[in-house]
Amino acid sequence: MLLLVLLATLVLGGAGCDGPRKVQVPLGSESLAGLYWEPRERMSPAVLLLPMLGHGKEEWLPLAARLHAEGYGVLALDFREGGRTDRERLLADTRAGFTFLREQKKVDAARIGVIGASLGANAALNFAAAEPLVRVAALLSPGLNHLGVTTEPALRDYGTRPLLLVGAEEDLSSAGAVRRLGEGARGDTVVKLYPGGAHGTDLLTAYGPVIDDAVVFLRAHL
Repeated sequence: MLLLVLLATLVLGGAGCDGPRKVQVPLGSESLAGLYWEPRERMSPAVLLLPMLGHGKEEWLPLAARLHAEGYGVLALDFREGGRTDRERLLADTRAGFTFLREQKKVDAARIGVIGASLGANAALNFAAAEPLVRVAALLSPGLNHLGVTTEPALRDYGTRPLLLVGAEEDLSSAGAVRRLGEGARGDTVVKLYPGGAHGTDLLTAYGPVIDDAVVFLRAHL
């Protein structure tokens, strides 16, 4: 966690043309805080990053910086109330982020993926299931039921689109969910389970290959 804080300080403090800019994502009469990395080229693919319960957009910095270097537009979003809300509000927050990306002048609106961690993973799959314009989804430490946000019904509606599932073996409930969702998925699905017990965005710093997993998956499908 200390490493992540130092990284956030360096990235945000020195943000220039290649760094993120702080944005306010419109949501009715409210707004959501976000970090946006604008792609260098027009018609670039983009990725929406959704946080864990009680966590924030800064925890995505290791992955976001790599994705931006690979040519993606990236929006890391904060949920209202840190995600301590209901399913419909989480999906409304996610839609606001998705709409923001679709409206960016350098983003190809037909090539947007969603990546979430823990509660954000469940929200990502639920939103993608309801929004056919989401091209791909990647889930870090999803659960079968996280605060009432379930994934198996959403998986059925997600259909045959590509899916990346990542977890850690000793994170037992999430590892079980990764296996079960992997068995039930109908499209091109990549399942990665690492040793240890890291959860959600902690996977990004605990296991270096997780970032590579995401990049390889997105290169193939987005």
